[in-house]
Parts: sequence; C-alpha cells; structure tokens
Amino acid sequence: MKTLLVGYKAADLFERGKHGKKFTAKWIDGDVLCHTLDIYHRHAIEKTHHIRAVCSPHLPEGPWDLIKFKTGPKLMSGELSLDMLQEIHRLKPAKFELEFIGKERDRNELLSKIRDDPDRVRDFSAKWPASVPGGDKLMFTSYPGCFCHRRLDEGGLALAEVISRDLTSHPSSPIPHPSSPKLLDMGCGCGLVGFLVKSVVKDISLVMVDSHSRAVEAANLNATNFNMPAEVILADNGTPARMDGTFDVFAGNPPYYSDYRIAEVFLETAKRALKPGGLCYTVVKNDAGLRPVQERYFPNVEVIRRRGYCVLKSVKAQV
Repeated sequence: MKTLLVGYKAADLFERGKHGKKFTAKWIDGDVLCHTLDIYHRHAIEKTHHIRAVCSPHLPEGPWDLIKFKTGPKLMSGELSLDMLQEIHRLKPAKFELEFIGKERDRNELLSKIRDDPDRVRDFSAKWPASVPGGDKLMFTSYPGCFCHRRLDEGGLALAEVISRDLTSHPSSPIPHPSSPKLLDMGCGCGLVGFLVKSVVKDISLVMVDSHSRAVEAANLNATNFNMPAEVILADNGTPARMDGTFDVFAGNPPYYSDYRIAEVFLETAKRALKPGGLCYTVVKNDAGLRPVQERYFPNVEVIRRRGYCVLKSVKAQV
C-alpha cells in the first residue's frame, strides 16, 4: 500500500511503549512517503525514523492508496490547510484521512469551504508592493506557508532600508569591493530584503537561503519577475562550505520562537560566510535578546532603530 503523509513532523510519528520508550508508530507500514514543506522537518524525519521523506512546495504525484493529512489552527494557517486539501483532492487518492488538531467546530468550518465545490481551483498566491528610498517599487508574490504571506514584513523592510542606506550614502563604503558587492539574504522568505537592496544597489549579486520550499519557490519567481538574477538555496544549515568567506554583506531576519537557536545558525553562517571587513545585519523587535547572541560572534554590535525595530549591525574583524 502506497501512503503519503502530509503535515506530519518527526515527533508525530512516535508511539510510546512500556516504560515510556519511544518507537516508530505501528500505523506507519508499507510504502510510506512523508511530505514536508520545510527541509528541516524532512531531515528530522529521515534521521529519527529512517522513513523516506521529500521536501517540495507541492505534493508529489501518485497514485496513492492513502493520503493522511495532519492540520489544525496551531499547526498551519487556514489558507495553507485549504491549499493542501485542494492539492490532495487533485491527486485523487483511493482513501483520505484527516487528522485535525483542534475544535470540531474549526474542523467543520474548514471542510465546509471545499465540500460544496471540491473541484473549484483556487489561487492562494498573493501580490503586494514594497520599496525602499531610491529604489523601484516592486510587486512581490508569496504563497501560503511563506513568512508574512499576503503582507509586508515591517522588520524586513527596516532591514532593507538600513542596508540600502549604508551601501549608498557614503563614498568610502566599508565594503571591501564596493563596485561589485555580494549579499547573502538568509531566511529570505519571498526575497523581500535582497530584492529591495538590489533595487538600489544595482550591481550587487544575490544569494538567498531559506529552509521552506515555498519561500524558495516564491523567491525564484520574484527573481524572474523583477529580472534580478539570484541563486536561491533550500537549506536548513546556511550556505555550502564553498561559499565561505565570499560575501560582503549578510542580512538575516531570524525567528525567535526557539530561544534564539535558529538565530545561532544564522550568525554562525554569517561569521564564516563573510569576508574580513564584511557587514552583518540582523533585525529584531527588541534587541535585548538577540544582541548578546550576536556579540558572541561579532563583539561589536551597533543598534540602529528603524520603524519600531532594531537593526543590529556588526563588522567581521580583519585577519
């Protein structure tokens, strides 16, 4: 039996036996494939369960005997749930099971939106404008699952504004090679920061990294739409070793729900990716938590306040 699991994480696939010992759930049997939108979850599943997993922005083609979908208000947005349900319906599995984590009322409300017209194809993408002083107005596209889908992230905008200003306002730029700088946008989402900076600094080259496959899909689409070439990488551990010491600027808007553990990955990447004298920029609402983390990698941290956010700027020490 060919089974596709959608929306499941590594922890969801465990059962507990005697004395609390964990083992892979008994219901995971036969030819099973786990689909994830985030490469981190794919790696966690493969590492802990040795089950096949795939990370992609859309569900893999079947045929499937069974598709099991786990969702709920605390697991993903209602819009992403509807998008996934639409893709599952298109695949026409022989059997479908919904594991809904939440109130029965919310489950019924979700299913009611597709029950009356299950064959209707909805477009869940969104377009919204953004610009920085001196740059072009860009119309970004994002997808459900992307960070800040359907809206502009003010923190990212503040980060782009500070970087753009720094790279253009002083004739003696601190960048080692100001004529052809290279920027790493980590946790890029749909590419907001990198593309806004490039709209001002035309000759900057872009490398973008995100662990979410739909963010990578959106960033690639925006690169095409804006005619701004960018190398977009799907990864949960930063850039490959071949890129160490090749960047002039690092931009990161790390999430903080994990006690800054992901911010540590961002800053470790910044330290090895930047050239000596390269600039590291991160952004946060309040600098009290992130600043000491950044200081472990870059002892000197300047706090620049913008749009109610704190942009933390550091320079990588010269060798």
